[in-house]
Amino acid sequence: MSIWKLMTWMLTGSGQKSEAEITCLAETLQSDDFDHHDLQGFNAHTEMRHFDDLESSLDERDPFRQDGWKESSVNILIPTREQNPSGNGQQFTIEGLFHRSLTDVIRAVFAEQAAKWFHLTPFKRIWRSAVSGKAQCLYDELYTSDAWNSAHDALQKQRRDNGCDLEWVIAGLMFWSDATHLAQFGSASAWPIYLFFGNQSKYLRACPSSGACHPVAFIPTVSCPHSTVTGRGFNGL
Repeated sequence: MSIWKLMTWMLTGSGQKSEAEITCLAETLQSDDFDHHDLQGFNAHTEMRHFDDLESSLDERDPFRQDGWKESSVNILIPTREQNPSGNGQQFTIEGLFHRSLTDVIRAVFAEQAAKWFHLTPFKRIWRSAVSGKAQCLYDELYTSDAWNSAHDALQKQRRDNGCDLEWVIAGLMFWSDATHLAQFGSASAWPIYLFFGNQSKYLRACPSSGACHPVAFIPTVSCPHSTVTGRGFNGL
């Protein structure tokens, strides 16, 4: 009966429940420290609010909050028709920029289970023709590029004056941004900035279930007197 109820839950409701996720849920239910009595009155929305409240109460140096979200304001210069002696335009303050520390995100991602598949040492891929014997470099991943190999070599040649004996590697950061609709109906949208890691193979990054996409910022949208200026315009400036 327990298996029937679990499979019925998977096949009803949302169609985004994969077989792998259900198997992982079943493993969680079978763990020694799981007690179904703790779920009396459980509500996922309420528990998520508890998590948010707990994170906001932690010290900013706490490792469980270091990759959390922060809200800041940004000063930008916009060209106007008004005469400006400096020629840089008029300064505007944009409120509501949500962002995360890149250093903290890098630290958190490299501590994830998926990081064991990261390529930390670059290499070159060579193809040699069986007919002519001519060799040719193949560029199919970031960590096989000449730029990555050169940067890795330069990093290894740097002097270590702080006594660090850890391995020195490069984190390849790939940023992407585009407007995202928040609902199937209506015009509500957001302008997130995503971070991908070039250390991860493109074949894994392309998998929707790989968790390779990490939001690091949300560009705010502001309304002007005669038009609406989105984060895209600010990003271009």
